[in-house]
Amino acid sequence: MATFQRLGWRGAAIVAAVLFLVYSFAELALGSTVATWAFVFVALLAARWWLFSFSARIRRGWPKLTKALGLWQQDPIKRLNEEFSYAWPSISQVKQVPGGYLVRVRLLPGQTPANVGDHTDGIAHAWKVFRVDATSPARGVVLLRAWLTDPLDKPFGPAEMGMPGLANRPTVPAPRQSKALPAPTRDLWAPNYASVELGRCDDGSPWVLRLHGTHVLVAGVTGAGKGSVLWGVTRGLLPAARAGLVELWALDPKRMELSFGRALFQRYSSDPTEMVELLEDAVAEMSARADRFAGVVRKHEPSPDCPFVVVIVDELAFLTAYQPDRDLRKRADAAIATLTSQGRSVGFCVLGALQDPRKEVMNLRNLFPDRIALRLDEPTQVDMVLGQGARDRGAEADLISPVPEVGAGVGYVKRETHPEPVRVRAAYVSDADIAAMVRDLPAGGGS
Repeated sequence: MATFQRLGWRGAAIVAAVLFLVYSFAELALGSTVATWAFVFVALLAARWWLFSFSARIRRGWPKLTKALGLWQQDPIKRLNEEFSYAWPSISQVKQVPGGYLVRVRLLPGQTPANVGDHTDGIAHAWKVFRVDATSPARGVVLLRAWLTDPLDKPFGPAEMGMPGLANRPTVPAPRQSKALPAPTRDLWAPNYASVELGRCDDGSPWVLRLHGTHVLVAGVTGAGKGSVLWGVTRGLLPAARAGLVELWALDPKRMELSFGRALFQRYSSDPTEMVELLEDAVAEMSARADRFAGVVRKHEPSPDCPFVVVIVDELAFLTAYQPDRDLRKRADAAIATLTSQGRSVGFCVLGALQDPRKEVMNLRNLFPDRIALRLDEPTQVDMVLGQGARDRGAEADLISPVPEVGAGVGYVKRETHPEPVRVRAAYVSDADIAAMVRDLPAGGGS
């Protein structure tokens, strides 16, 4: 039926003629009985593929689906029974990839990728898959990625990502460069200040969060998994902190999250006045560095004398909106604004977490180049965190499951250098993991 719809009766007749010729040649070469059974066997295989394979199933239903989605166009040149015939975007390739399929669609003249991308939910339901993402790798082409199942539906810890404990520092073979030479080894806990590995992306690749040269905002309701991000960053930066290249400053208004591992931080505060003073100390040190670097260096390189300072704020809104002392609130706003607008180039990073991303709660969102949206309450909040149009591009953070085993730590990342949101899941850092970090930290490593 699909062949007839696409090629017309002439095309269907050509296909039938080709099949007849193939059978005729097989009969001449192999004999009537063998040819018949071979033909039946091949026909059964083809029928099975046509009925049950994903590729054939979506090709077979594609014309009907595109009509239901309003993607058909009249073709006034070709007529069928004195009526206008219709054309629809064609599937040019179906390719299996890890976790699903890539479907390449050629657009009709006048169509845009948004015409197809606006219907990814409908396509996912029609194809009976977990999710469909739409991108446009070339003009006139839309690439649909169909995810058969959710690749991030199960929680995992640092050990499942291949992250060793801090006490022992094992080495593993690095990718072999040459068959003639033995593979070198790499230190899994070598100091790295620029970025940390927090979890996985939904394509199976590691989720690496950049820190040096940026600021990061994490938004999510209670239970969304913000703690996994904060502790994942702390865990990833500990080797560099042990080497004196990084200092971790923690602000913990709730006193229930970061206090569990306060020995890991070079500076820690939970008192409202002390937290604001800590922020102002960071601003003062930032300004002193700027004076020292002016006309001398353009890029900060961490050293024990000039470490990379990461200011971790567990509940940012407490300082910017919920603080009852108006003077403290204004001082905190000014300090955070100064750090996020001027601190990147001199080695300061603010990692802030909050539950409510509304403007009246957090009016400095745009000063955070990199943002993470975990589970949120409303669709409009997704664009508040990740930027205008992020939800239309697939960042459905409001639909993340509230069941902790399914949705905790799952979110979408918007990076400064990559406009498309990426779906990720952070590794769960348990209380035992935090206790192990505190136990394995050398004496004098924190205060």
